[in-house]
Amino acid sequence: MPGFTPELSEALRYFVSFESWSPAGSRRRERLRQELMTRDIVRSGEQNIAGKYHLKYGERAEVYVSRKSDFTGSVSLYGRRPWKLVIGDYNVRFGQGLLCWSGFSLSGFPSVSAFWRNASGISGTGSFSPGERGIAAGYDGRHWTASAALGTGGTLLCSASCIRAGWNAGVNAVCGPKGRGVSVDWKKAFGHLDLFGEAAYAGKPALLAGAKWEPAYKISAAVLARYYSPGYTSAYAGAVRSASKVEDEAGIAAGVQIRWFSLTADMSVHPEKMALRKNNYQQFKSAAAACPVFRKGSWELSPSFKWTERMQLSPDGDIFRAEWRHDLRCDLKAAHGGFQGTARLNGVQVTGRDPGGLAYLELGYRTPSDTARLQYFVFVRGTMCETDGWASRIYVYERDLPGSFSVPAWYGSKRGASLVAGIVFRQKKMRHRLNLRLSDRDFKIQYQIWL
Repeated sequence: MPGFTPELSEALRYFVSFESWSPAGSRRRERLRQELMTRDIVRSGEQNIAGKYHLKYGERAEVYVSRKSDFTGSVSLYGRRPWKLVIGDYNVRFGQGLLCWSGFSLSGFPSVSAFWRNASGISGTGSFSPGERGIAAGYDGRHWTASAALGTGGTLLCSASCIRAGWNAGVNAVCGPKGRGVSVDWKKAFGHLDLFGEAAYAGKPALLAGAKWEPAYKISAAVLARYYSPGYTSAYAGAVRSASKVEDEAGIAAGVQIRWFSLTADMSVHPEKMALRKNNYQQFKSAAAACPVFRKGSWELSPSFKWTERMQLSPDGDIFRAEWRHDLRCDLKAAHGGFQGTARLNGVQVTGRDPGGLAYLELGYRTPSDTARLQYFVFVRGTMCETDGWASRIYVYERDLPGSFSVPAWYGSKRGASLVAGIVFRQKKMRHRLNLRLSDRDFKIQYQIWL
């Protein structure tokens, strides 16, 4: 395309689509789409059967139904004007998460992008572990948004935000059996510099404030300061944190990313733990990572390195004892056509413990075409681990079934192997997918169908 270099086109391919769904000038047709997934997991002799159903009618309605140990699900309705209504299970994500945030939260700062939150308001969910349950409504106007939710337990969550060019500010509140609280969040842009934060009160005050600077593509820096009072009690909070829940913590973090290199550092202290002379009352953690990518023809080579340092300070009689954890991880990924391979070496050293390590090799093949009538993949991994007990544990992401997230802890003297495979085939307007995972710990099988 004129004016677009191959490098720029490659960078934008995740965000821009030139695919046409209808003739120019016409409205997109509303279409009914359905997805059904069932899975069976056998682990340690116990069987667990679960399933999900998802129905979507264009941009008008959406239905989720899930069954694991209990039934969960939601019905979402979307109006032509920017309003939505959710009945059933829903997620609530306001501000920077200091008062109301349901869903997954990182326990640290692995990258610069983990320093700030992007609130999504209220959304329906079919997760096996949903956030809240009740009835919720939201309105997204041109210059303001409003959301409110009433849970089955009697908790009321609400938020209102004002949006203008270059800035936005919001007010959030929670009232229910688990406590009451209010917060104010903000974002302000000054060219390439953004300021963001949230201040809250729920029995005691809490505050976080930060800045991010993005002068160019893949170049950014950020800093974040936070203070969560020992008496701060918000059962629905999910703000960034390093070593505790959103309570009893004061900390500051900083990070920088320059293309494929990133460096983050975080220091935190727990005032209540310090006063009571409890363990791990002060912590420091830094992470340096380099992930370049080299391409030559159909070959792609991706070496990566990550060096993590962590220190925890604890009282030991009349003196203080510092426990250090040194962690160095090296990966090498290679791909050629549909063939893929990954090798890892991970070494760890904890104060007072013998050095330990983990290594794995994974080989696999995936059908190169995403539009072929028949697609398949298969990956085989072998892992070995030698560490000095739980204190020297190493967490490793393992390939799993779609919709599952597996990061087990490896420690002691262990060996393991796993196989993950799947096949996708199309039949008229239907698409079928069958996946399985076999390891020394479990057996999983999953079937999905799209209509």
